[in-house]
Amino acid sequence: MQREEFLRNYWAYYLLLEEKFIHTLNYVELAKENFGTYSNEYAALIQMIGAELDSFFKVYCASELSNHMGKRPKKLNIIGYRECIKKIYPDIAKQIVEVRSANIKFYPYKTWQVCASKNNQKPLPWWKAFTSVKHDRANNKSVACQKNALYILGALYLLEMNYLKRNADENRSKDIPDEESNLFLLPDWDFRYANSNDLCLVSLENSTAIVADIPGIST
Repeated sequence: MQREEFLRNYWAYYLLLEEKFIHTLNYVELAKENFGTYSNEYAALIQMIGAELDSFFKVYCASELSNHMGKRPKKLNIIGYRECIKKIYPDIAKQIVEVRSANIKFYPYKTWQVCASKNNQKPLPWWKAFTSVKHDRANNKSVACQKNALYILGALYLLEMNYLKRNADENRSKDIPDEESNLFLLPDWDFRYANSNDLCLVSLENSTAIVADIPGIST
């Protein structure tokens, strides 16, 4: 998939979902003390994000399987996705996602780290919440909470950013989206590019701009 197609068909929709989550912060502050707060709005968000993530799991795996596995998973369920994604992105369980302007960091796929075999399966809590709300929302209201909405959105963000980065590495293209997330960042990633908003011109010497403070750019 070309970069432009990905940005148009997937990243733009991610940004829409992110905007919907950010809108909820007008009513419930994003804080660990509020992680257990649940509502119909979070239930709707979790279902929308989960459906998009389910769709993007397929895209992520299908685009890479021929190079990394040689065949499709037997079943396109969460276990099949896990097997595929961990072969492509072995360190995904160790990847931290940070919330901008908040003291919140988390590992969306942390429980995959302990899944050494099919007999040692620990579900992703936010995925379990998604399926519970999807199939029986009325009896699973408490899992439709701020924490699960945040974590499932962070999981989608991380996977899409990794997809874009891998695509950029293969094609030597821009490794950040044209419009970045307003909610998340990846503190331990190095990017080859920075958007113009991240540039800080500090001085001019002999008509040459000296540029500093470019987050994510290694020199």
